[in-house]
Amino acid sequence: MAFSRDDVVTAYRRLLGRDPEDEATVAALMGSADLGALLAAMPGAEDWRRRHRPPANAAADRLVTEEEVAAVYGALLGRAPEDAALGPRFRAATMTAVDLMLFVMRSPEFRKNAGRRFSRECAPDAEDGAPQPAGHGALRLPFSLEPRLVPLYHFLHIPKTAGTSLNRVFDRMFRGLVLYASPAELTARVRTDPGFFHRYLLVTGHIDVANAAAEAAVRENVFLAVFRDPVQRAVSLYDYIRATGDHPLHASIRGLSLLDAFRSSAGFRKATINAQLRTVFGGGTMRHVREALQARSYVLGRSDALDDFVDAVAHFTGFPRPPAIPRLNTAEDHAGPEPARQQPHHAQAIAEIAEACRAEAGFVEQWVAHPLSTVGAPPRGPR
Repeated sequence: MAFSRDDVVTAYRRLLGRDPEDEATVAALMGSADLGALLAAMPGAEDWRRRHRPPANAAADRLVTEEEVAAVYGALLGRAPEDAALGPRFRAATMTAVDLMLFVMRSPEFRKNAGRRFSRECAPDAEDGAPQPAGHGALRLPFSLEPRLVPLYHFLHIPKTAGTSLNRVFDRMFRGLVLYASPAELTARVRTDPGFFHRYLLVTGHIDVANAAAEAAVRENVFLAVFRDPVQRAVSLYDYIRATGDHPLHASIRGLSLLDAFRSSAGFRKATINAQLRTVFGGGTMRHVREALQARSYVLGRSDALDDFVDAVAHFTGFPRPPAIPRLNTAEDHAGPEPARQQPHHAQAIAEIAEACRAEAGFVEQWVAHPLSTVGAPPRGPR
C-alpha cells in the first residue's frame, strides 16, 4: 500500500496536532507498507500512544462498586441485591457499572416489570390517537433488537470437537457468568433454583438442543456448537473411551477393535452415527436440520476452523474474544491401548462409519465450511 502526501499530513495533524517535520520525512513515510507501519515510523507517535494509553490500574478503577451494585438494582429492579456476594462476583467478571446495567436490563425480572415501572400511558409528546401505551422510548428501543439483546446462550459441547478448549474461551468471553452442567444437573437447577435465569449468560456441557433451560423458554435461546468430520470424530472418540477408565462405554469396548465396536456396541453406535446432528438439531436427517435452522438461533462452526467460529460468536454476541484458543484435552493427553489407526481392519471400519454418517458428513462439508449464524423465528403466543 502506498500513501499520498495528503495521507501523511492528515495523519500528523489528526494524531500529533502538527505538520510533518519536513518533506523528506513525508516522502519516506509515503512508502510505508501499511497503516501500522506508517504509524510506527512517525516521529512522535510513541508520545501520542503514551498519552492516550490508559493507566495500568484504569481497568480496576472502573469495576463496579458495592454502592453501584445497590444503586443499579434499586433503580432498575426496585429492590436490594439478593446476595451480598454479588459485588465481588461481578468484579471478578470484570464488569463495570454500565456492564451491570445492561446485564440487569437483560434479565427476565426487568423485562417483566419494566413496562409497569418505566412506561406511561402515552409519551409526553404523543399525538392524538397514538398507540396505547406509547411507553418510554429509551427503554423500548433495545427490546426491538430481540433475540440478540436478551438471550441465554447454550454451548452444546459435542465430545471430541475441541469443546474443552472452547469452554476456556467462553469463560472469558461471557465474563465468568457460565454454568457447566450435565443434563441431569441442569434439569435440577432449572427446577429448583428460582434465580437460575438471572445468573447466567451461558450454559455449557454435554447437553443437547432440548435441554431443560432451553425448553423452559424463559429467555430467548441461542445455540453454539462446533462440528467435526464424523469419521475423524468417531476414531478420536473410540481412542478416548478406551484410554479413559471411568467413561460409561469403557468397559463395553475396551477389548474391541474399532470395527467390532462400531458393529456390536449399541452405545458406541449411538455416540457416533449422526450424533452431532441429533445433539444440535434434535434429529439425524437433513429435514431436522432445515427445520431447526428456521426455528432456532444458532452460531455453528467446525473444529478445524476454531478461530473463525470464535470470531462469529464474538460478532453475534458483541462480547470481545480472547486473543488465543488453548489446546486442551487432545489425543496427546490420553495414552491408551493400540490406537484405531494401527488396527488391521482400520480401513474397513472407516468405510462403514463413513457410510453410516453420510448425512452428517454432507452437512459438515457443505453447510459449515464457514461459520453459520441464524436467527430463529420469534416465539408465538404467551410464554
